[in-house]
Amino acid sequence: MKKQIEKILIESTVRTLEDLCFIYQEPELKDAQENLPLEAAAEVKYRNDDFTGKLLIESRGGLFLAIATNMLSNDNPSDEQKKDALGEIANIICGNVVPSLAGGGREYKIESPRSFKKDELLKGKKQEKPLSEITLNFNQGRADIKFFVDGYSDTKEKKG
Repeated sequence: MKKQIEKILIESTVRTLEDLCFIYQEPELKDAQENLPLEAAAEVKYRNDDFTGKLLIESRGGLFLAIATNMLSNDNPSDEQKKDALGEIANIICGNVVPSLAGGGREYKIESPRSFKKDELLKGKKQEKPLSEITLNFNQGRADIKFFVDGYSDTKEKKG
């Protein structure tokens, strides 16, 4: 399940940022963007009868501004607009990933996005281990996406 989720997470993130924000992946920027500071993050929680969890997206190196600027066609988005845009991206990505967990035809609920300031994230750094974690580099910055399934552990997957 972990590999399947990772593949869908990458595809969904790249497609969402390309289609909605005109932001394109630049894998060759990996070394240059390795130590970019955290700007902001958004979290979306999901649930159905079998699974609960969340998706967390962290933006670094200018991506926070680029997402809002391109989504809204506004060269000077407010802080609130930037938070809303990042939250909407998290919502869309989560909405594309969760059906692969839930299986065909099953219903699930995705909650409204929650934004985090940089200092809130750094305080809460100690958190559970994600089922899948990816880093994607873009010309405008970097996105770190973590997908959590409550109660998931690697040992469960190895047994199954």
